[in-house]
Amino acid sequence: MSFQRVPAGRGLQWLTDAIQLILQNPVPFALMGLVVGVIAVVPVLGSLALMVLGPALYGGIVYAAREQQAGRSADFQQLFQAFKEDGKLPKMLLLCLPGVVGGMLILVLGVVFVGGALLGGGLSASAGASSTALGASFGVGLAVFALLALALGLASYALTFFATPRVMLESADPFAAMKDSLQACLANIGALLVYAGILLGVVVVLSLLLGLIPILGHLVLMVALVPVASVAAFVAWRDVYRQPITQELPPANPPPAPIEP
Repeated sequence: MSFQRVPAGRGLQWLTDAIQLILQNPVPFALMGLVVGVIAVVPVLGSLALMVLGPALYGGIVYAAREQQAGRSADFQQLFQAFKEDGKLPKMLLLCLPGVVGGMLILVLGVVFVGGALLGGGLSASAGASSTALGASFGVGLAVFALLALALGLASYALTFFATPRVMLESADPFAAMKDSLQACLANIGALLVYAGILLGVVVVLSLLLGLIPILGHLVLMVALVPVASVAAFVAWRDVYRQPITQELPPANPPPAPIEP
């Protein structure tokens, strides 16, 4: 399926449309975000579980967004839609590969750049180097690591941004969908940067405010962030791939036959 190029301003439109869609029926989407947030707060295991199962859960939110947009009501149980459809879960789980590989590469880069800077700083200190030179060396290593980690994170996100709704709603091949998603993101880099920049800015501000409330603040952030990001991916998929929303509602019951006197 071919994608379209859209103006950069559509990135903001994806977010506003997603929020409007969620506000039509906010409770199921808030509960979905809460479940994801509860999983995330579990030490170590929660992060690992989301790394693997996240695409399936986000796909469930995308499915709920499609149902709400089509005139049917979103339901909390649709969070687990990928687990209920035959053959859908394995496809959605494959979408975790960019995140897993990206996370491993970031870890390796952290060891190389940050660990290397610390080791080099220790050796330089023993050789009598100035603290200014040590700080500059560590700062350069940290800056290079941050840039590379950001690039890897954006690449991982681009591989799954459009692939999640395509695999969930179109049953597309996961690897073909990821390749196509990356191409669609590059073709619409302006809209994607506007969307990601606004979303990231909001997340940073909310994190600073809600970070003062341990655990509860994190859950509130996830309740807001997870549904908006997932529904925005659905909205963007509709926009870039020109997907119509079919109602597919059951026909109305015929009127009762008149009673003969």
